Amino acid sequence: MPNGPSIERILVLDDNKNNQQDFAFPIEAADRTPVIVDGPLGPIEAFLNAHPAGDAAISDYQLAPGNYAEFDGAELVSRWYKRGFPAVLCTTFGRSNAAQFRLLRRWIPVVMSPHELDPDSLVRALELTQREIREEFVAARRPWRALVRFVEFDDDSNTANAKLPGWSDEVVAFRATDLSPRMRGLISNSAKAGDEYRCFATANLGSESNDDLYVTGWELPEDRS
Repeated sequence: MPNGPSIERILVLDDNKNNQQDFAFPIEAADRTPVIVDGPLGPIEAFLNAHPAGDAAISDYQLAPGNYAEFDGAELVSRWYKRGFPAVLCTTFGRSNAAQFRLLRRWIPVVMSPHELDPDSLVRALELTQREIREEFVAARRPWRALVRFVEFDDDSNTANAKLPGWSDEVVAFRATDLSPRMRGLISNSAKAGDEYRCFATANLGSESNDDLYVTGWELPEDRS
């Protein structure tokens, strides 16, 4: 992989041993070495500080079943990104429900399904992630300051829908529980008054898909209470 440090050993994380082997095959076909990570992995901080040696990783989203881990793959891959360690999230869960990890997608460059995984797609995904860690963004992933308008909010149903005028007229779904209590209060108060709450955030306005759109870094007014 000419665009970053050499990747030879790729960690494989999945609570299902059959799926671990499904991940291992394309790694071997890409002339890399799969390193199966056996559980239990425990809490995320402990694992991040003491996981097996490797140059990159591929992880499923659901890691909690069977007490394999006390965290999910989206949290892990995003935390690895912030540490400069390239990883790919490969899962069938959550792809059709982008709100599941909308706020973490800023630090998860690639989400793919198992049927999309092959030696070439794996290499491309890890190369893209390496470049992005160096802040060399492709157009679809580049972060921009964006206006966000919340058009629907319901705490009871965990719904927070918004629009980003700089991206599209399409509704962007969030889970209300992923927003801070203060932010939920601001949105709720505006909704009760018949207004749309507006604020700025960071988003990849070049995204071609709602599924791949991330929104994070909320700019809230100063709390004067």
